[in-house]
This record gives sequence, structure tokens and C-alpha cells, in this order.
Amino acid sequence: MVVTTSPIDLVVFSSVHWHFTWQRHQELSSRLAGRGYRVRFVEPIPKRWPGLGEASRVFGRLTGRHDRAGLVRQSLSSGVELANPLLLPDVGPVSRRLNRQLFGRRAGRSLAAGLGRPRIVLHYLPLAAAIDLQRALDPDLAVYDCVWDWTNDPYSRPGVTREEALLANVDTVFADSPHLFGRMCERHREVHRVLPAVDWGLYAPARVVASGGRTRATGGELRCAYFGAIGVNLDLALVRRLSREFSLRLIGPIQSELGDLGARTELTGPVPRAEVPGLLADADVLVLPYGKEGHARGIIPAKTFECLATGKPIVACGLPSLEEYSEHFRLVADADGFVAAVRTALDEPSENRERRLALARANSWELRADEIDGILRAALAKRSRS
Repeated sequence: MVVTTSPIDLVVFSSVHWHFTWQRHQELSSRLAGRGYRVRFVEPIPKRWPGLGEASRVFGRLTGRHDRAGLVRQSLSSGVELANPLLLPDVGPVSRRLNRQLFGRRAGRSLAAGLGRPRIVLHYLPLAAAIDLQRALDPDLAVYDCVWDWTNDPYSRPGVTREEALLANVDTVFADSPHLFGRMCERHREVHRVLPAVDWGLYAPARVVASGGRTRATGGELRCAYFGAIGVNLDLALVRRLSREFSLRLIGPIQSELGDLGARTELTGPVPRAEVPGLLADADVLVLPYGKEGHARGIIPAKTFECLATGKPIVACGLPSLEEYSEHFRLVADADGFVAAVRTALDEPSENRERRLALARANSWELRADEIDGILRAALAKRSRS
């Protein structure tokens, strides 16, 4: 690993709020801060005009109340500073012109204030405004961490994102799923496959095993659990069916109308990341009922190794990216197969649990952060020689 003597300043243009469900964005920022980086975490630049029901989020953004702009309070890691550039939604020529000529200049000066060298910019959100702010920051290294298929983004209008322009303005690209890695390799000269990971110690409470090796809920009823955002990424018809067939706990923000759920369904809403493992402890089976829309091809869930770190059986659909781990997940093609796989999930050899745990341990955030730190420092050294 190349040694950089002075602290590295890292500006992260995030696509999720810090006070959202815990994602790669917050974890990587926290881990690098723990390795001496000075991290400025930039709350998402708006890519659409807000709806009538989002007054609290808009108020939080305008006042700098980051907890009001998000959905759940997450602890702010030492060494991480939140930044909130006030920009118009990056959705058209008029707002982009105003951002570039008026709001963006002030935002650029504010973000650059106090930054030293070397300086890295890490992008998650490919917007024109983010590219403009990168120019204002004049980084020594620019990186795009591609963890979302923006060409099939169900949450924004076509033409809003500027991924091609971003790729032309970064030195290095990370990608997580096989689909995104392949696409990035076709479009950029330097691409690294960087998988998600797990905070191994945090998930210890979820690894509790009841007498007899089962965690079957009281009364013998099979309990399923899902954690993460609950919206268009999921097969909501399948979620409703699971809620009627089994006891089901849904942990996370509800972003779509769920319809009529079964009486044995528990909705926790979004919770701080430290509470998630405890809510999984009494589950028998974890479920990943993803839909088959175009954007699902590019998803390898951030919770992939977190699910494995519980040791519990996991049934999944709609996620081609998990085929490389097919021996550790029960991958099914349709709703009938999903229900059948859940019913028989506990009828497996005991060594399957140990294999899942071993794979999770091998993909801890401690190891992944070392990997990423090494890539960034080597890239900085390469740039300094060129």
C-alpha cells in the first residue's frame, strides 16, 4: 500500500441521506474516516421537484437539519461532516443554468472551504450539478462508485442523470454487481469490482440460535423477515402473499402503497442500523422478494452479506447478481417457488449455516475498507507520478 503522509480529504456526493437506511455510502464514509480520512458527506443533490408530502424533508434541507431531511436518525461517525449544498433540483436547462451561474458557485466555495491536499471526490449520484461542483473542488482524484443502474432508475425521469458525462470526468470507477461491472468496463479504462460487505460484529445478535438449532417463533409459526427500503424494487404482490402465508416482519421505510397485508404482518418502519440485527434474531427465514423490472439486473443488495452474517436461510428472487452465490441463497423464479422454498428452508444440513457465516466473515467491512483504501492511495500515487 502506498503511504500518504498528510490526511486525505474525501468529499462524498451521496445518493442517500445520512439519516436514511444504512447503506454503503455511510459505511464506507465511516470506515475511511476511521482510517484518518477527513470526510465531507454531501447530502443528495435533488434530482426532482418535491411532492406535497415532503415538507419536512424540504424544511430540513433548507435549515441544515439533516435529521429532518432523512427518515431515521443515524449516529454521525467521528471524522465525518455533513454538508448540504442548497441547489435547485437538477431537472432541466433553466434550473441547471441557475445552479451553475448562481447557486453552484456559492455551494462550490462552501464545499471547498478548509480542504487540504490530497483531495478525493467520490460520486454516487451522476448529476450535472455534481460534475460542476467537482470542478470547483479541483480534486487530485475523482471516483465514481456505481451501485445503481441509472439507465433504468424507477425514481427519476429519463434524461435527468448524466452518467456518461460523469464517467468522462472521473479517474477510477467502482462497481458492485456483475451487470454494472460489465457495463462500466465497456465505458471506462479503470474499473474495480468492489462488493458490498458487512459489519460482522454488529450482526452478532442476529446469529442467536435457539435450542435444537432453530429460531422458530413461539407457537411453531414460521416467521420471515425483510429489511431495507420497501418500494418499487420489490415484487409487492409477492410481499402481500408472503404476509398471508407466514408471519412477516418488514423493517424499513415504506415507499409504495402495499395494499392489503395479512394480519400477521409487522411494520417497524425505518430504524437505526444498530437495531436491525435484534429485529432479525427471532426470524426463521430472511426473504428478498425483488421484482423483475429492468433495474433489478444491476442490483446486488447492500444487505447481501448482512443477510449471510445472520446464518439464517435466505430465499430470493429477481436478483440475477446473486447467482454467483447460489449455493448460499435459495434462488427461485416465481411466487409459487418462493413460498415453497420458505416452507422448506429450515430443512437443510447444519453445515449450510456455517458456510453462510464463513462467506460473510470473508466479506467484512473491515477487510473491504482496507481494499478500498489501498485502491485510493495507489490511484493517488499514480496520479502524482503522471
